[in-house]
Amino acid sequence: MHKILAIITLKLKETLKSPLALIFLFVMPIIFSFIFGSTASDTKKPTVAFVQNPQQDELNQEILKLLKKNTTFLWIKASEIEAEELVSDEKVIASVKVSDQLESHLKENKEIFDVTVYKKTEEYAVLSPYLKEAAAIIYQINYGVKDQRSASLTTALNKLNESGTISLVEKKQDGQANQQPNLIPLGFTIMFMMFAISSSLSAIHLEYKNYTWQRLLSSPIHKIYVLLGYLMAYFLLGWLQLGVLLTILSIFFNVYLGNLFLILLFGSFVIGLVVSLGFMIATLSQTKKQAEIFSAIVIVGSCMLGGIYWPLDIVPDIMKKISLTIPQTWMMSGFGEIMSGNVNLSILLLDATVLIAFTVIFMIIGLKSIRSY
Repeated sequence: MHKILAIITLKLKETLKSPLALIFLFVMPIIFSFIFGSTASDTKKPTVAFVQNPQQDELNQEILKLLKKNTTFLWIKASEIEAEELVSDEKVIASVKVSDQLESHLKENKEIFDVTVYKKTEEYAVLSPYLKEAAAIIYQINYGVKDQRSASLTTALNKLNESGTISLVEKKQDGQANQQPNLIPLGFTIMFMMFAISSSLSAIHLEYKNYTWQRLLSSPIHKIYVLLGYLMAYFLLGWLQLGVLLTILSIFFNVYLGNLFLILLFGSFVIGLVVSLGFMIATLSQTKKQAEIFSAIVIVGSCMLGGIYWPLDIVPDIMKKISLTIPQTWMMSGFGEIMSGNVNLSILLLDATVLIAFTVIFMIIGLKSIRSY
């Protein structure tokens, strides 16, 4: 065990002495955290235009009160023409209008909201399920009052709104309102971690060129222990970087990290995959320069497809299907699930299982390739 610890200590010291590795590990992620972390802490709310319908004025007012219970958005009233202009100028993320045939749509279970958007942004991806939830409430209330002559949908909605007994904002276990977690700072950290670890692992070519690697393998220490020392060193390096960033996001930007145990567990799967990918790239390459070029192509390309640079909610369906073959997609999905405060364990288990499968595949390829040394 002390031999493995000696290798781990040696590799950590060697990597942390490299200015380039320090830039990728800490400087760039911290800079991007402050840039995009500020965005995460921005309190400005996305705006939605609610179109007034003069023929259903009272009912419209009650539906708008119901929608305003979702405090994630800023709701403003507008005429149909004004709403069209606001949407085309991208001053609102969408305009929402109660259908002119509301009564028949309620009877036939059709959509009761006419929604107009300029483009389906990330904010719209959050708005859409809220509108469906509000519509479901209206359907339930209408079903309850349709057989009561003395009651109407408007009256029932008014009583419900005044009672304050419902909310369209999800709650976490600590009672605070759920928000979509901003994962972009974390995504860039993963990207820079991949660059730093891949660059460090590619140094194996220099060690081979200088016969350091051969001397290690010919020493009394077993080959397995040498590999374990190397891989564990870069695993700890990855956690050092991830731990620093999560601390910054939590302290300076009050980002909710979710369950600490799940963060530690899932973060370990992510770092293990990053190390195995870097190991595979290093062993498949013939030179250090080739490994660095290969790493740049693989990492940048996969980060673009895996939702690191932008949310996958706004990409075409074909891109969403392609993203399922990219490890970063499952990394972001798992962290998003944990940091949302409302963890679906089946989704998180699927994310972790996929990451483990990728890790095993990359590690097997890397171990087979290293035999050529």
